[in-house]
Amino acid sequence: MNAGPEPGRALHLQRVPRPSRLARGWWPRTWADAGCFAGSLAGFAVMVFTIAFVVAPAFRDLHSLGSHDWDQMESHRYLVFKSVREYGQFPFWNPYGCGGHPSWAGIESGTTIVSPWLPLYLLASLPLALKVEMAGTALISGIGTWLLAGRFTKSPGLRAFCCAVFVVDGRWALQIAAGHTWHLYYAWTPWALFFFDRASGCGELTGGTGPAGGVGRAARERLRHVETRWRDVVLCGASLAMMVYNGAIYPLPETVVALGVLACVLAIVHRTVRPLVVLAAAGVASVGLSAPKLFPVIDALMRFPRLIDSPETMDLGAFVTMYTSRDQGFSSRPAPVGFYGWHEWGIYIGWVAFLALLVGAVFARGRRELPFKWVGLLLMVLGFGAFHEYAPWTLLHFAPIFKSQHVPSRWLYPGTLVLGVVFVAMCERGLARLRPVRPLFEGVLLASATWISWDVATIARLPIAEMFGAHMPTIPTETAEFHTDAHVADKYEYDGVSYGQGTLPSEIANVGQIDCMISPAFSIFAKDAKGIIKGLGAKGRGDPAYRGEAYTASGKGKASLIRFTPNAMTVRVDGATPGDLVVLNQNWDGGWRANGVRAVAYHDAVATVIDAPSETILFRYRPNYWWFSLAVFTATASGIAVAYVLRRRATA
Repeated sequence: MNAGPEPGRALHLQRVPRPSRLARGWWPRTWADAGCFAGSLAGFAVMVFTIAFVVAPAFRDLHSLGSHDWDQMESHRYLVFKSVREYGQFPFWNPYGCGGHPSWAGIESGTTIVSPWLPLYLLASLPLALKVEMAGTALISGIGTWLLAGRFTKSPGLRAFCCAVFVVDGRWALQIAAGHTWHLYYAWTPWALFFFDRASGCGELTGGTGPAGGVGRAARERLRHVETRWRDVVLCGASLAMMVYNGAIYPLPETVVALGVLACVLAIVHRTVRPLVVLAAAGVASVGLSAPKLFPVIDALMRFPRLIDSPETMDLGAFVTMYTSRDQGFSSRPAPVGFYGWHEWGIYIGWVAFLALLVGAVFARGRRELPFKWVGLLLMVLGFGAFHEYAPWTLLHFAPIFKSQHVPSRWLYPGTLVLGVVFVAMCERGLARLRPVRPLFEGVLLASATWISWDVATIARLPIAEMFGAHMPTIPTETAEFHTDAHVADKYEYDGVSYGQGTLPSEIANVGQIDCMISPAFSIFAKDAKGIIKGLGAKGRGDPAYRGEAYTASGKGKASLIRFTPNAMTVRVDGATPGDLVVLNQNWDGGWRANGVRAVAYHDAVATVIDAPSETILFRYRPNYWWFSLAVFTATASGIAVAYVLRRRATA
């Protein structure tokens, strides 16, 4: 008889060698296994088909582009191509939009550098790459949602249901039709939740996908001996880091809030600080892994904070209509919501799915799903906006990060995911009691999930079909001569489509423009009451104040731009006065250097002191904290690698 460890001695867990893939049951060995395997394939196929059906209208014309805000996102992505392919440079600076602004330090720009889509953007056409990114991120989201739901249920039908209400639901389609590509990167939210749930070990305490266990002393002792999966901690941090790199301006803070609340509730329910430790470690990993992008972004936001009032709210009638009305076109308005277009409100999943989420939110009681239930309910309440002076969103909007956000209805999207998980976990508890007849119920669930997926997909594809029919004029790619215009020239306007201030065509032609929408700091929406944009120092042709792409401050001597690349511009001065300033017609930023010396600001443009009557000056841009952020990333990645090797050796 095994007496267990001696009193006073620690219990050591031996690492069990991983069985082969065949032994792990990848191949069915019984008829029951074959049925489960076939059901899983069918459920996963439903998810994949749903994604394909929704995005298919965008692929009808492989040369078309999107409307509304798509020009901004296309311009950011084309800059990556042009900087890397045409100039052999990292896309640090964008000289084309709004008089020049940081690209890598922008939240929504430079987002295809650290992504699986970079080779496609460099080798394929821009329209095709955009559409593959759209479909590919939906698939990443679908796989993550499938895995997350699998932490709570064994049922393929329930996992397919969870995918149907989140991955490409009505909100996803409306936001993507609007060109809000940041919305694509909610794709990392289910992954972050999945890895956090595995790393915390609380699922194992309560029985994983089976009936919930207790949280008494014996259960807490089991949790203490559940090995913390540090690989999952790192992967949770990596998921958050990918949100930074991919410009997830709304998904990232919302996911962090969801994880923070979930960790606190789990810590209370299970009486352990372990979830909090896991979240803190994942947070450290995410900051270190995302440092090359995160630190420049923070620096840019500190200089130009994006402060937005957010009084939006909705009533219960509008809430129900958003989820259930089949009138979900881009220009629809089936509910009396106040601000912005319907793309910020509609989130169609249909009556059946909506009632399912409601049932889960009301009746879920198990300790496995209860923490997720509270997280989901909080996200939903945040989605109702500023309905009271002490409403959750009203209070949260005072926090530094959330001062820059508005349209709280965006919280409903991750809230739908979490409540979908709660519903499937509750259903799994019921299915576990129907063991003899469970296969019959599984067939019904899979058929129901298929019908719900089809219903959601038929509505979600409508705005995608509406908004992907734009075409640009034929413009040859230029890389040599560069100048800045004050306004968009007629020859760079889109054919028959209103884009506001379009940027992509002029960017292709190597022409900058002052009037634009792609930089929050310098866009046409950043004008104050007097029509002045703070920090806008560059001028364009057509403006009486335009003095060329390079000039001397005094007007004495001649200055000319003799070589242009996005990050480095060479200026030649002749007949100048030493001590005078030579000015580069780009907006000033602290990352600019002139012959290795920090540039100065001259009326918010980039300048440096002239040392000789005739000289050549190289202006070069690198973001502030670039080398420091690389050092932080290197230290973090090296630390993770060393820890992994040491752990492998210790458990070998």
